[in-house]
Amino acid sequence: MRRFFLITQGRALSYAFSSFGLASMAFSAVKGGFWSFLLSPPGLPIAGLALIMLGLSIEETGTVRRIRLGAGLRVFAFVLLLVAGVWAIAEGALGSELVVLGTLLFGFGVAGATTGFVHDKGIVADVRHGQAIRLETISAQFVSLWVRGRDVKVPTSILRGVALARDLDGRGVFVLVRSRDGVVGGDELPWIATTREGETFFLTEHEAGLDAEVLATRLTEAAAAAQEGGYR
Repeated sequence: MRRFFLITQGRALSYAFSSFGLASMAFSAVKGGFWSFLLSPPGLPIAGLALIMLGLSIEETGTVRRIRLGAGLRVFAFVLLLVAGVWAIAEGALGSELVVLGTLLFGFGVAGATTGFVHDKGIVADVRHGQAIRLETISAQFVSLWVRGRDVKVPTSILRGVALARDLDGRGVFVLVRSRDGVVGGDELPWIATTREGETFFLTEHEAGLDAEVLATRLTEAAAAAQEGGYR
């Protein structure tokens, strides 16, 4: 259920229910017209939903800076939702004949939006938040990863190449290694290809906490340093 409230449909449902709940209790606060509606208790969640969609779109374009910006817009959308609730109470919403229905709808919406808020706040602090795979360190000895609760170490000496890429999860880097047999805990990694040159897994910017270009450069430098006997 938690996962549902993090996808686009779940987020939209949360903010829509919040708006419906406030509209049933405080629609008298709407003075008339589209902009007046947006600047009213039931309209603020709709404005927040627009920020949610904008934030998701920005995040999908990639780079750590844009990922944080997108998450930050979604955090602000949640603030608008809370402001809408306080405003509705100030407008006398608790005295509405539909206060029970409105409170239930608004409460359901806020519960779902809170799930998204906690996730987004974590991303602002660390873009790796919530990822099943997290890059920990890159050294001349190992590329250290945390994968589904387990430590995985890729010896830097078996790195054979990297390439910038993009998939449904965003921008990232294909990492080619000589063989997964040399990877400590390698069965935990999502291997995506096996070729004559070796085996490949994919690291996204979310998982690495680095821009794809920076990640590719650091992995390349680490591989070269491993051959030279030290990581600079």
